[in-house]
Amino acid sequence: MKIAIDVMNGDNSPSSNVNGAIRYLIKNPNDKIFLVGKKSTLNQAKNILISKKISNYEFIYAEQEVSDDDSMTRLFKQKPESSLIKCIHLLKNKDVDAIVSAGNTAALLSSSLMILGKIDAIKRPALGAFIPTEKGGFVLCDVGANSNNKPIHLLQFSLMAKAYIKYLENIRNPRVALLNIGAEKNKGNNLTIETYELLEKYSKNFIGNIEARYILENKADIVICDGFTGNIVLKLIEGTVNKMIKWTKKSINKHSVSKLAQPLLYPVFKDIKKNFDYEEHGGAPLLGVNGIVIKCHGSSSDKAIYNGLLYAKKCVENNFIEKIKISLNSLNLDDNEY
Repeated sequence: MKIAIDVMNGDNSPSSNVNGAIRYLIKNPNDKIFLVGKKSTLNQAKNILISKKISNYEFIYAEQEVSDDDSMTRLFKQKPESSLIKCIHLLKNKDVDAIVSAGNTAALLSSSLMILGKIDAIKRPALGAFIPTEKGGFVLCDVGANSNNKPIHLLQFSLMAKAYIKYLENIRNPRVALLNIGAEKNKGNNLTIETYELLEKYSKNFIGNIEARYILENKADIVICDGFTGNIVLKLIEGTVNKMIKWTKKSINKHSVSKLAQPLLYPVFKDIKKNFDYEEHGGAPLLGVNGIVIKCHGSSSDKAIYNGLLYAKKCVENNFIEKIKISLNSLNLDDNEY
C-alpha cells in the first residue's frame, strides 16, 4: 500500500500532517507513505523519522506554496510544484494508490478533476461526509463539492453514496432520503421535486423526503442534497454540538451542587463529543473522481490525519473506485433526456 500525504496544506500544517503520517507508519510498517512538501520541512521531519527507526517513507519535494490569492480552480496550472498538485500527479502516474489532503476543497476537487478526470458516466463529483449518530451514522452527500445541481446529479450522488456506505461503513441495504423542508412528495423547489421523482424511479430503498430535524434520528443511512445546502448542514451540526457541550459545562459551573457532579459527568461529555467528532473518521473520499482522493477537515489534528490515512487504506482495500463504477452501471439513463 502506497499513500501520498499533502504535507503543506491545512490549518495545522505541516506539523499535524507529519505527525499523523508518522503515527500511521509506526502502526502500518508494511505500507509506504510519500510525504510531499518543502525540502526544509521534510528535512526536519527526517530527524523524527530516524529517531523512531521508521524507513517506510519517501520524500517528494514541492517548493511552491498555495495562497489565498491563488485561483483554486486553476491551481494545477499556476502552482504545478505545490504539494497538492504533486500528490495528485503521483496518483495519476500510479506511483501511489491514494492521496490524503487537508487543503482547500475547491483546489483539491478542481485539480483532481483536471488531472485524474471523472469516472465514466459521472456528470458531477460530490463530497460525502459520514455523520456519526447515537445508533450508528449516515452519509450526507453532497457537502460542498457543488453549489448548483440538477436532479440527475443528485441521483448519481445517491448511487455513489450507496457504494460509500455499503463498502466503507458496512451498511448493506442503505435507506436513501432526500433532504427537504417537508415529508410530502410535492414539497420544496423544482430541484427537490424533480429529484424525488428520479430517486423514486431509480434508487433502490428510497424512503422519501426527510426534514433536517430528523437526520440525526437514524431514519436514513444516506441523506442527499445539493452541495450548498449540505455544507451548511454539516457545519451547523459541528458548531451546535460543540456549543451545546460548552453551554452545558458553563451552566454546571454556575451551581455549587451540580459543580460537584462535574467529574462524574465527564465521561458523558467525552462520549457525546466523540460521537460527533470529525477526527474519528478523519476524512471523506471525493466521489466521482477517477482515483482515491481523501479530503480531510481543514482543521485536522494529528489524529484526524492518521484516521484519514486509514480511510484511504480502507478505500484501496475495498477497491472503492470499481465499486462506484458497478453501482453506476446498474443505472441506464437516456443522456438526451437528462
